Amino acid sequence: MSLQQPDDNWYMDTGASSHMTSNAGTLSSYFNLSTNNKVIVGNGTEIPILGCGVKQLQPPLPPLMLNNVLHAPHIIKNLVSVRKFTSDNNVSVDFDRFGFTIKDMQTGKPLMRQNSLGELYPLLPTHQTQTSAPQALTTVSASTWHNRLGHPGPTIVSVLRNNNFISCRSVSTKFCHSCQLGKHTKLPFSLSTSSTCYPFDIVHSDLWTSPVVSNMGYRFYVLFLDDFTNFLWTFPIKHKSEVFNIFTKFHTLITTEFNCRIKNLQCNNGREYDNSSFHEFFQKHDMTFRFSCPHTSPQNGKAKRKIRTINNTIRTLLLHANIPPSKWHYALSMATYLHNILPSKSNKFVSPTSSLYLRHPDYNSLKIFGCLCYPHLPSSTTHKLDARSTPCVFLGYPSHHRGFLCLDISSRKIITARHVTFNESIFPLSHDPPTPASSYSILDSNPSPYMTHFINSPLASNDQTMPPPPSPTTSPTISPIVQQVTTPQPTHQTVAASPVPSPPMRT
Repeated sequence: MSLQQPDDNWYMDTGASSHMTSNAGTLSSYFNLSTNNKVIVGNGTEIPILGCGVKQLQPPLPPLMLNNVLHAPHIIKNLVSVRKFTSDNNVSVDFDRFGFTIKDMQTGKPLMRQNSLGELYPLLPTHQTQTSAPQALTTVSASTWHNRLGHPGPTIVSVLRNNNFISCRSVSTKFCHSCQLGKHTKLPFSLSTSSTCYPFDIVHSDLWTSPVVSNMGYRFYVLFLDDFTNFLWTFPIKHKSEVFNIFTKFHTLITTEFNCRIKNLQCNNGREYDNSSFHEFFQKHDMTFRFSCPHTSPQNGKAKRKIRTINNTIRTLLLHANIPPSKWHYALSMATYLHNILPSKSNKFVSPTSSLYLRHPDYNSLKIFGCLCYPHLPSSTTHKLDARSTPCVFLGYPSHHRGFLCLDISSRKIITARHVTFNESIFPLSHDPPTPASSYSILDSNPSPYMTHFINSPLASNDQTMPPPPSPTTSPTISPIVQQVTTPQPTHQTVAASPVPSPPMRT
């Protein structure tokens, strides 16, 4: 202390138990102490205390008070006890290597910032501190720094300011027009709070486009998902213009079978939904649309996620049996059927069938998609010594029959039959050249554009039931092989899930 020259500055000291000064003239309300009081300083020396008083900080500092300041004539530096200072003024003090900041205890609002260039933390700036601080830094606004730094976020400006790399009055909250034009992003989606109490209060719908035309000429499928029961209906279609006719049939099905009416349809605002036919039909039947905003598909997220789930199942079924992607509509029907009889995590592990029909589905007659099967051939179509069956590939369940769809391996005919025997350990098409796994990426939510080459790929041309792509004005010609079915083939524009979704009768 003897090496230090006394000055009038005040220094923040976290180790001082009281405020102390050597100059009683700076204090107000001074009181002499009649008793001999002493204080021990850092080197162990005792110095006398003659009195105490109050010190108020002068402008340009905030109106802060130093209460019970001890008058110690022999002390060299005027000390501010940080602990008593925060208690006297209800503030907090944050120290860093560049200085300290005084903040309001309740609001956290900075009251003053004092930089320190020496080894101590002066409360009142010395002449050297004042002249060495760049004056431009103390007058530049936060918005100016925001512009200088290339329009960063307020957090970046705050970090630079707190680390004393820049100096500004406060972090800017001013609205920046240039940021809105140059860096505008999509707003986050909040969790949906809508809920339904009854079936068909809300029906979700969406359309999926396939880069590969199926061997029946289907380019799309449309789905309808009941929000309450999670029950799903899917329809493969050839043109987007068929969506309205499909919906009217679906509406009739719901009205007839369940004696209910659809109240709301949640869908995107594509022209296949947002057209005069739909609006007139909805007005007539007192239904309402719930359109998603343009280019905002997450608002129709439930249908989008269901398409992803169904396509994952389709892809897995086709890969497991090595069935070409051109037969995706058969796997679609199977995937929809399985979805409706399996427990759903989103529905507390209750199957959609149980929720809608109030009974448990039967799993005993399920067979592996794509396995070897032998349908019984009627005697009217064979001679007495002809084979009574033929090896086929199991392709699922028909919509209007309690039976099985079987693809004849030799003739490529589709056979609908009730009496079928299965060998679920053999998959006949697995002996064909393996289909590359990348071929099934057409079932991705956003398939790559290069996948459209499968329309004319060797994989599609090897499928004997593959028709030419349909023109926009004419329906595709059905292959003669498909017409030579043993029993009439069901129309594939009916629901992919059977109205009463129980597996076919046991063989």
